[in-house]
Amino acid sequence: MNNNDIIYTVVFAALAILLLIAGVIITIFIAHRQKTKQEIEMAQMQLSYEKEIRTVEQEVQEQVLANFSSELHDNIGQLLTLLRLQIEQEKLDNPNDTKFAGMDDTLEMTINQVRMMSRSLNSDFIMQAGLVKALDIEINRLKQINSIQIHWDSDHSEPHLSKDQRLMAFRIFQEMLNNTLKHAKAKNIYITMKGDKQQFMLSVKDDGIGFDLNSVMNNGANGLKNIVKRAGLAQLNCDILTQKGGGCQYVIKNF
Repeated sequence: MNNNDIIYTVVFAALAILLLIAGVIITIFIAHRQKTKQEIEMAQMQLSYEKEIRTVEQEVQEQVLANFSSELHDNIGQLLTLLRLQIEQEKLDNPNDTKFAGMDDTLEMTINQVRMMSRSLNSDFIMQAGLVKALDIEINRLKQINSIQIHWDSDHSEPHLSKDQRLMAFRIFQEMLNNTLKHAKAKNIYITMKGDKQQFMLSVKDDGIGFDLNSVMNNGANGLKNIVKRAGLAQLNCDILTQKGGGCQYVIKNF
């Protein structure tokens, strides 16, 4: 074998090695792209699955709430109305009996509370009346609680949200208020809503004890996680701003 043959052999061997290396690199690159594509598809499927589950859960929940709303309005409301009629009859039959004094106002307040609660549980009413009206009714109901002051500020503009977003925003609002009343030990709750143009913002702020958000989120806090997750599935943003001794503020918005 002469020198030229040796050179050709070395060159061909080098080319073969380079081609082999290139083939391996291309194979790894293609495999990586396929894996990435599969991971993206799996993530999208997981998100779609979670949305479907949430949709079913929401439908079941709304049906249960609608049934409970109907029960409150049709049965409990009628019983309270009957009780008021009976009291009025007793007052006519016994005009000098003072034991019924003051019952009218308490009973009327109870009937109004049941009526407002029934509306707040009924998703059809929320859709027909709008988010602003639904919030007004819920806040007026809460104002009957003498142990806490409710401050309500709104531009009274119905936000440009889809049906699902309006309903989800209202249910999240109820959950935020429930958390505040249950845990915050606050004296004041400040509720603000702006729905002008294409921007929507709903804020619930309190002057309570606050908490360490990271610590609470890392140790369960299913209620808070559920609020954030439900907002995300409705394509709304949810921020929780709090610190120990500094109260807490929930903000949901569409931007």
